[in-house]
This record gives sequence, C-alpha cells and structure tokens, in this order.
Amino acid sequence: MDKTLDDSLVGQVLDGRYRVDSLIARGGMATVYRATDRRLDRVVALKVMHPELARHDEFVSRFIREAKTAAKLTHPNIVAVFDQYADGGHVYLAMEYVNGQTLRELLSDRGRFTPREALEILAPVLSALGAAHRGGMVHRDVKPENVLIAGEGSYAHAVKVADFGLARSAAAGATVSLAGMIVGTASYLAPEQVKSGVCDARSDVYSAGVVLYEMLTGAKPFVADSPIQVAYRHVHDRVPEPSAEVPGLDPALDALVVRATAKNADERPADANLLHAEVMRTFGNLPDSALDFGALPTTDDPDNTATAELGSLASRRTTAHTRLMPTPEATHAVPPPPPLPTNPTRVETVMRSVKAPAKQVLKPRTSPNQPRELVPADQPWRPRRGHYAMAVVLVVAIVLGIAAWWVSSGQFRSMPSVIRRSQEAALAELNHDGLHPDVVTAYDDSVPAGVVIGTSPNPSSKVKKGGSVTITVSRGPKPIPVPDQAGQRVIRCSPTRSVPARWSRRRLRTHSPGRW
Repeated sequence: MDKTLDDSLVGQVLDGRYRVDSLIARGGMATVYRATDRRLDRVVALKVMHPELARHDEFVSRFIREAKTAAKLTHPNIVAVFDQYADGGHVYLAMEYVNGQTLRELLSDRGRFTPREALEILAPVLSALGAAHRGGMVHRDVKPENVLIAGEGSYAHAVKVADFGLARSAAAGATVSLAGMIVGTASYLAPEQVKSGVCDARSDVYSAGVVLYEMLTGAKPFVADSPIQVAYRHVHDRVPEPSAEVPGLDPALDALVVRATAKNADERPADANLLHAEVMRTFGNLPDSALDFGALPTTDDPDNTATAELGSLASRRTTAHTRLMPTPEATHAVPPPPPLPTNPTRVETVMRSVKAPAKQVLKPRTSPNQPRELVPADQPWRPRRGHYAMAVVLVVAIVLGIAAWWVSSGQFRSMPSVIRRSQEAALAELNHDGLHPDVVTAYDDSVPAGVVIGTSPNPSSKVKKGGSVTITVSRGPKPIPVPDQAGQRVIRCSPTRSVPARWSRRRLRTHSPGRW
C-alpha cells in the first residue's frame, strides 16, 4: 500500500506537537499514521479513532481510561503507549513506532512457517499477553495484524504486540461496545465472545491458538462468505488439528492448538503465561526434524527454488523465496574433444606433425595463475632455497596460531540457552554438549514447576568444555503458610435477635476451646 495516500490528516499538526507524515494502515476502529513528535524529535505511530466513534462521549471516556491503563504496561514485547489526546474531534494515541512488518504481511508473502519459526514468534506474543494478564488486562483482538516484527534481532526481542490501547480490564469483561458491536476480529474470536460478549484471559489464549494454527498451515481454520458466518463456525465447530491441513506435523503441535482453542474456556490454559510454559515445553521436547518440518532446502541447482534460512529478521522482511538464476558462464556447455582417428598410420602422422622441442620439459608452477614454461631437459628447473624457508615459516606460523587459539578459546564453548525449557530437555542438551550440569530449585510465581528459569554462567557466556554449569529450575509459586490456630482462645457469642432483650446487654464472655 502506498504510504503517502492522500488523507485529510496528513500534513497537520495535532496538539501542537505531532506532525502527521503519512498513512500506515486503516482498521475497523482507527487509522494509524506515521508521525513526528516535534517536542522530543522522534518518530511515533498515531492511532486516530474514527470520527463516528469519537462522537460518543462514553466511548471516548472509556478509550482514554483504558489507554492510561495500557500505558502502564511495560514489556519488551509490547508496543509502548506514550500519550493520548482528545480534542477538536480527534481522539488518538501516540505509540512506539516499529519499523518492520506485521505477521499478516509475512504470512501473505511466505504462506506457512516451519514449527520452529511459528513457536519462536508465538512465544514472545504470549509473553506480552501474559504481562497484560498479570496486570488484569485482556487484549481482546489478538491477530496477525497486531503482531509487529522489527527489522533486526532475534524473534525474542523483535516481536511486539500492538493495539493494547483498545484493551480493557478483565474485571469488566464485556466485549460488546456501541450498538451491540463486538470488539475483535471474527476469524480469531473465542466462542464466548460471540455468544455472550464476555471475555477474559482465556479468550486471548483462544485467539493465540488460532494464530498458531494459521502460522503452521498458512490458512485460517474457518472461511465463510461473511464475518457472521465465520463467527458462527467458531461457536459451533472445533478448530481442526494443523496436521489435517499439513500432514506430517508432529502430534505435539496438534495437541497445543487443540488445547488452546478448546470450545469450553475451562479446558484452555487459564492465561497466556500458562500457554507460554506449554509452548516452551513443547519446543524443548521436539526434535530438530519436527521443528524444521516443511523447510525447503537451499540448493545451488538453478532449476530449483531455494528458500533462504531466516537467520536474521532482515531476511524475513524480504521475499522468502529467492530464485537462483544461473550466470551466463555457468550455462555454457564444454564442447567434447574431437575423436581420435582409428587408423594407426594416421595417428603416427598426426604425432609427427607436432613440432615440440625434442629435449624440453615443463617447469612446475609456483602459483595457480603462473604460466608453465619450457626449460631445457639438461637444465631442469630447481626450486629456490627461499621457497623452503618460506614454507617452514608458514608451517610454524600455522602451528603457533592453532596453539594460541586453543589456549585462548579453543578449549571453551558458548553456554547454550536452556532458559524456559523443561528440566529434562535442558539436562539432555547440556550433557550432549559435554557439560556437567548441577540443578538448583527456586520458587517463581510466573513459571510453572519443572521449567528452567536461570543458568550460571549466563547464556552465550564462555564455559570450558567438560566444565560444570548450574541450572535453576522453577518450583512453581511459593506456598503461602497458614498459621497454626491450635490452642488459641475462641470468642463465641449468640445472635442478639434470638436472645431475650435483657440478655443482649450482658458483657460477652470468653471461653476456652471445648467450653461454653
């Protein structure tokens, strides 16, 4: 889409501060612009509510109230809300500008993802939703359009969830807004959002499960002629297993999608934090063959299409499939040598016709590009003594270089990252890498028991091969101690309405346990 489309707000300055530079996208509730904060000299994204919604005072008041709540969410995977403003018919949010693509754009370019890529994208999405759920917020509109992927870094730091400005308190619950309009997108609505207009953290879990299904298959689970029909299918049909669309996907991925998209909200993980733990556990238990299922191999054959490994997000932002075109030189065939004559007499004649010196030999090359020269046979070429000395110096330098490398870093390796993996998977990987892990445990309110929450040394740090490392495994939430009340004195009294009035004025008496 042309980012410079003509729009009435482009070129204006809102609140004397934000200069609207260009249009980014239009949504069902708002339009997003790229703008410049002239006060702080930074690029921001302005989410301007549509005028028909901005005319309702009640909706605007709630929008501002919820925007202030969303601004309190601080998380590396959440698009930050900087400012909000309502004046002159314009109601907007000033948010962090992410220079990248939406997950929707990547899905349109690539189709489906490998399981490894899908889980690596979903994990930070769930981490962001989990932070909101811990703060009592529900997103209500989890979909690929609201998942932004920056142009550099790993997925863990580049994935950001947007549109928290339209989220609301989980205690409020309702998703029905003006004139009975349901907030959300039909393809990702949980059944309870459609039936009763009420949602909680489990509704976000359902939407995240649908997003996972779409990343694994490249298609939405339900397609119909209208959004109402799509919503109807979410209420009455079960989200299919991804392997039904893409045979060969691991059953653990099917189980993950089925559990997250259960029609009964009570059968889903209670919030995004619990689903995040299940995703990391599944990721840690799946073999590489299952995680990389469906990846197209890279090849030098010009007749095949090679898929570049998405090692950096810069390559993710370009087209995923690259046609390897042959060079003109590579397409030229080498002509076969002329056939030798079969007549022996003719062969002898041909050999005599070659006029080469009778007593000359070829001088050996000292480099691949040096032409070979003819020297007299009685004066054969001999290498210079300097060549021997140079060879000795080169060998000594190589030996010293190898020795220096071994002393400085050859006997060390990088500490693998096993955080957020199950204890069993972490131990297996560390043992496979030749390390000797020790296990300690600690309470953690947000990570379930049995999942690694820390390592010593830290991931990517240097550790000696065969050395000892320590992993810290979560014991789950810390139990709350209940005080022992045995032997305490108990105060008992009778309801005054069932006691004669002359007794109700008597002083309460204390009794020891077992006495009245």
